[in-house]
Amino acid sequence: MKITFFFAALFLLDLFTCYHAYPQYPLPDIEDAKFIEDCLRAHNTFRSKVNPPASNMFRMSWDAALAKTAKAWAKKCKFKHNIYLKTQGKVHPTFTPVGENIWTGTATIFSVDAALSDWFNEVSSYDFNTNRCTSMCGHYTQVVWAESYKVGCAVHFCNTVENFPGLFRAAHFVCDYGPAGNYPRKPYKAGRPCSGCSNEKCIDKLCGKTKPPRPHPPRPPVPPYIPPTEHPHPSCDQYCLSVSILRLLFLVLSAGAVLLVQKRFPHTFFYE
Repeated sequence: MKITFFFAALFLLDLFTCYHAYPQYPLPDIEDAKFIEDCLRAHNTFRSKVNPPASNMFRMSWDAALAKTAKAWAKKCKFKHNIYLKTQGKVHPTFTPVGENIWTGTATIFSVDAALSDWFNEVSSYDFNTNRCTSMCGHYTQVVWAESYKVGCAVHFCNTVENFPGLFRAAHFVCDYGPAGNYPRKPYKAGRPCSGCSNEKCIDKLCGKTKPPRPHPPRPPVPPYIPPTEHPHPSCDQYCLSVSILRLLFLVLSAGAVLLVQKRFPHTFFYE
């Protein structure tokens, strides 16, 4: 019986390369009930904690169209804002412009609470009285923008993120808001909670017409909707295709080299 050690080593190397070429980390989809609940809970919890208290802060609710747009942009793995946020009808049928926050970090440490905490903690750089920032605070002001009452978020696994060098196997988390915030004024009006509400019911210091939405069981899979922000592309991206081609080329050249050496030195790789 003949055993080719070199081919065995090539096979194992190929498996190793295949495993590490395009790893995936389990991240929730935009229809995941717990993910939706976590996004709404975190946003509304932080909105109810603003200091000074807000008199006109709306309670946020989920918007599926915003979530689809967030997902389409997150899949591009770019650490920059959606270029269509201010284009009429491009990212949402009703809201123009649309607000957006982006969080990117290692996939293994991602959680909705961690991302929202990072955004809300920018409050330390924001002065409500002067409406000025000493450092980055735009994520915070969008989270607590009183009139932004709709939100849709998505998280996508990215091997690398454009404009974010040195980060690999990342969770790319995007939240889109309607109506958009961050105009040149304060994010909300200070005062007794809900005192600025019209006919909305006051829920946890927030103006809301309905009770907090209850999570629904997962729905069966449906054909994916592709918003205008994303064009159809293969499930295997440029990186994946490059690795696949190089693997095939490597195996072909290696097999040829093995056969050539075996022909000249027949006892190098085999024993009987």
